[in-house]
Amino acid sequence: MSRALAALALLAVFIAPVIAPIAFAAEKPVTITIGALLPLTGDLSDYGARQKATLEVAIQDMNKYLEEHHAWFRLALAVEDTATQPDQAVQKFNALVARGIKFIIGPMSSAEAKKVKDLATQQNVLLISPSSTADELAIPGDNLYRFCSPNAVEAEALVKLMQDLGIKGIVLIVRADTWGEDLKKAIIENAEKAGIEYKPALEYNPESPNFGAIAAQAKTYVDDLAKKYGRPHVAVVVLAFKEAVQLMTEAANYKTLRDVLWIGSDATAKLASISQDPVVRQFAKETLFINPLYSPAATENQKKIAEKVKAMIGDVPDAYSYAGYDAVVAIALALIKAPPDIRNNPDKLVDFVKKQLDNGLTMSDEFAKLSATGKFPLSKAGDRATADFDWWIVYDFNGKWDWYLVGKYLGLQRVNKWYKVNGVTYPELVKQKFGGAAAATTTQAPQTTTTTTQQQTTTQPATQAPATTQQTTTTKKGGSNTGLIVGSIIVIIIVIIGAALALRKK
Repeated sequence: MSRALAALALLAVFIAPVIAPIAFAAEKPVTITIGALLPLTGDLSDYGARQKATLEVAIQDMNKYLEEHHAWFRLALAVEDTATQPDQAVQKFNALVARGIKFIIGPMSSAEAKKVKDLATQQNVLLISPSSTADELAIPGDNLYRFCSPNAVEAEALVKLMQDLGIKGIVLIVRADTWGEDLKKAIIENAEKAGIEYKPALEYNPESPNFGAIAAQAKTYVDDLAKKYGRPHVAVVVLAFKEAVQLMTEAANYKTLRDVLWIGSDATAKLASISQDPVVRQFAKETLFINPLYSPAATENQKKIAEKVKAMIGDVPDAYSYAGYDAVVAIALALIKAPPDIRNNPDKLVDFVKKQLDNGLTMSDEFAKLSATGKFPLSKAGDRATADFDWWIVYDFNGKWDWYLVGKYLGLQRVNKWYKVNGVTYPELVKQKFGGAAAATTTQAPQTTTTTTQQQTTTQPATQAPATTQQTTTTKKGGSNTGLIVGSIIVIIIVIIGAALALRKK
């Protein structure tokens, strides 16, 4: 009997190491490729380079998480350059879909997103844009989600700024595309409510702008408004992409345009091409050119991400880069929960991820722990529901030209808070430069660090990011259900123990 027991024990010793690895290796992780439609070239190339690097970090970080949790899949990334062109965005979208890709980060501009979103809904491809903000794209039930707030929120911030600075008349210079037209409309609606006069918008075709003529007309409009309200109460509002550099170069030729406040948007905030051009940055300083940029909540994870991205490209992520990171996190956390019976069905996986997003995934504790910006709610249209904005200016404090953080707009409270940079707040700079009486604003205690260098040192080539595979959701053959195998091991062990007990009784 003792020999029989010993034999059974020895058998169990030999069986366990042979069968146990099968339980964990039989089902090899599936590779799901996330596509990215990014402007690596064109008017938003500064943003595209940072977004690409941040997405690569997101894939690395989430694959480590998936491995630690023995998830059924791993992630890969496939990047296509849209060149900030809607038609090219469609071509690159089709190229990704042809490879079987069902989850795509981007596009970044509203014009591109508008061109692609219907195709995505028709083919059941999930798009998560980190930066397209046009209100007209806020459509419940479609396949475009946006991890940034729509233009309506930014327009509120811009007009609140105007009110705080005592602006009574504005001249709008607008990029004639989906984003520009939409933001212009939202600004006008808010300006009318605030009693701020506006001249007919000076719109330009981004493919062939005539900024000389626009600058000349803007001068005429500014003169008209200045006669009525005084120069301290007039501002030029620019809704442009990188071509703002050309516009400001032309505008610098007019003293009238140098002697009034200029206000930008999220599309010109922290552009290296503005802070590095000697003529343009001087003009930006003279006009105290101020720009809002969506401001996500700061997290510990955000700092780690920034360090990794800077090590890669010598630059740190912007707010929209972090939104792209969070899109990868959201997709991964949703897919982890996918039941086994839909894992081989790409369309059902897309529907499942959409349902998870609609049911509050971005408000979960696990998302908050892994994401770059913490928890945030989505609207019925799948857009970020609330947002704060940082205020950035180009200046040469202490002889160093850079973009400086000077304040924040708090969206829920609808109030501006201002930081002291070199002992002075932005409203005080405005009063010193233009005179008049800028409206009183809330002033926050001075921060120990008020600047963030955002120099663009590396432009990533318009090439596709390495992907370990181009397959998206098709599982590899030969796998079996881990649960069944583990169950089988347990049964075998029980049988061995039972046999041992029976022999012992004999």
